[in-house]
Amino acid sequence: MRKSTTVSILVLGFAGLLAAADTATTAAPQAAAAVKDTAKAASAIQDTGKAAIKPKDSATVAALPADTSKKSDSAKTALPDSSKAAAANLAAASDSTGESDSTQTKAKAKKRKRVVRETTVNTIDELKGKYRSPKKALFMSMIVPGLGQAYVGHTWTNYTRGAVYFLADVAMIYGWHHYVDIRQNAQIKKYQAFADSNWLQSKYEDSIRVSPEKLTLRNQVRETYCDAVQENGSSSGLILHQACIDPKQNDAFQNEYQDRNWSVDSIAHRRSQFPNPHAFYEIIGKEQEFITGWKDANNVVMGDSAFYEMGADGNAARDNLGRLVLAYTPQQQEYISMRAKANDYARMQAYFLGGIVINHIVSAIDAALAAHYHNKALYQTETSWYDRVSLDSRLAWDGYAPIPTVTASVTF
Repeated sequence: MRKSTTVSILVLGFAGLLAAADTATTAAPQAAAAVKDTAKAASAIQDTGKAAIKPKDSATVAALPADTSKKSDSAKTALPDSSKAAAANLAAASDSTGESDSTQTKAKAKKRKRVVRETTVNTIDELKGKYRSPKKALFMSMIVPGLGQAYVGHTWTNYTRGAVYFLADVAMIYGWHHYVDIRQNAQIKKYQAFADSNWLQSKYEDSIRVSPEKLTLRNQVRETYCDAVQENGSSSGLILHQACIDPKQNDAFQNEYQDRNWSVDSIAHRRSQFPNPHAFYEIIGKEQEFITGWKDANNVVMGDSAFYEMGADGNAARDNLGRLVLAYTPQQQEYISMRAKANDYARMQAYFLGGIVINHIVSAIDAALAAHYHNKALYQTETSWYDRVSLDSRLAWDGYAPIPTVTASVTF
């Protein structure tokens, strides 16, 4: 009887142990699930608190996860060791699942950005190094054409236009220097050397003294001529200047400029020291009254108010209408042609300077506009063509019959 009782007790004890093991095995997953649910609830409470509570309530937000963690710790403490291990594994799996969910969310966001490629610039910091000042671009190209376009950059068209403006400016500056500074000066020296070789002051003065009483009629720019060739700042110079204006008083001026036997170099040196050599070289070719100073002016008849061409009978020649023909000489005509060519070079200065000014202005305006459109493009949103298509549907009634209407529009 005792043996059977002992065996029964052992059997009951072994059954109790199996029941307790089953209970522990069943309780471990339930506890792990409870821990997971508690952690998710704590995370949700924390996120909700951060979104809803103002910054000044940050202390309250920080307290929420602490309380939750305490509950979680108490739950873990109540579990046996095997349940704790299972809960730890489940928590690690939950973390990995959260990370994978976050990675998938980012991937989806990137995928959406590929569909609509946003180029909108939101903050000033993002514009640093990209924004181009239109005023700065304008003044840069105003000083050096093309420099503003190079400052804006970004596209090859800006660089190309900048190069065109710069090269155009260089070409016009070179043209101005070549034609106005080099060729004009060379032409001036050329016609001055021609006059020094072929126009004599002594020959002109001899023609003046043939009939000095007609000086005011025939030589109307005589005073301008005297101002150009004779200084009057000294006492001796003033005497010569007065003798030039009124040759009837004395022959001092004529004797001072007896250049008939001078060398060409001596004549050129003396004329380079005139008070106004530019005016001298201009009037001897421009005014007809100085024709008698040319070496080939031989067949010239002096009239009361001008010099005329000599006819076959030795008198002033007349044309078919009976008018007197003004005298001219081949040397005078060649000299006039040389001066005209030099004047053409001088007039080109206005064209080159005008072109340079226009090029600077146009380049400056173009640079400012380039900077404006460059900055405008930074704020634009680039979308796909189907994102610019919108559909609008509505239902209209014709009596008792419904008529569906669909409208499509495209935004550019």
